[in-house]
Amino acid sequence: MAGSALKLTDVSSAVRSEYARILAHGRDDLLAVGFNAALVTVCWFLLPDSIRNWLFVLHGALVFPFILEMWMLGDTPATNVAGRDAVRAVSQLEDPTALRVWLRAKHIVLTSFVGPIASIVAMVIAALQHEYMTGAAIALTLLFLPLGVLSVAAWIGLWLPYHPRKLLWRWQHRSEWRAAWLRWGVLLVLPYLVVPAIGLILLSPTLIIWIIAHQGYPPHEMAPAGLWIGTAVSVAVSLIVFTWAPGIASKIAHRRRGQLHDYLSDPEHG
Repeated sequence: MAGSALKLTDVSSAVRSEYARILAHGRDDLLAVGFNAALVTVCWFLLPDSIRNWLFVLHGALVFPFILEMWMLGDTPATNVAGRDAVRAVSQLEDPTALRVWLRAKHIVLTSFVGPIASIVAMVIAALQHEYMTGAAIALTLLFLPLGVLSVAAWIGLWLPYHPRKLLWRWQHRSEWRAAWLRWGVLLVLPYLVVPAIGLILLSPTLIIWIIAHQGYPPHEMAPAGLWIGTAVSVAVSLIVFTWAPGIASKIAHRRRGQLHDYLSDPEHG
């Protein structure tokens, strides 16, 4: 019991520290989330149907909150966890337990900004369509989904981090194209591809249950039992991955601690 209480205290302290960091020095993370939310909203509602159908594979009013959430998460705050907080990342490399606590705190804090927004949007859309039960189920799913998505996406940032630098710096170092442009360019685009894929993989058991529960019902309806079983499975999967994935992250960091220490300790690596 004492060990569990200590771990809970450690996570609570790390969460408070991460809130302090993100509100004082990590506002770029919140700006990235807000910009992506605005961008996907504009694309979803204002683009011509032909372009919108090409840009978004999934369609439907209640699909939009999921797309919104994935776009908010699909940026470097989700994948470049070490590079965006290099000093604290370096300090955790020799302590796997501390690293796991640090990562979980980051995931909890970013989830607390993204999850409620997507959930509220889902509830509003569902209320407008008088699909209250479906909206509540989707809102609950989206509230917890970022915990699992961020926990897996963090692996990228521990395998291939990069230092956030201004475009002027990258232009001045354009001759060092591997560090200044190629690495940065690939890792800037990668989250938009990887994060939605992670989200769909984590949701796949729930989607299968919902599809089965939909059989024999009118459009936009499904068996209530299937709806809530699928929702419970989604929440459980997100929490299990949130518990398990930081352990994989700490193993990645342990295997690459020499390279990570050298890279993260010198912002001139770009």
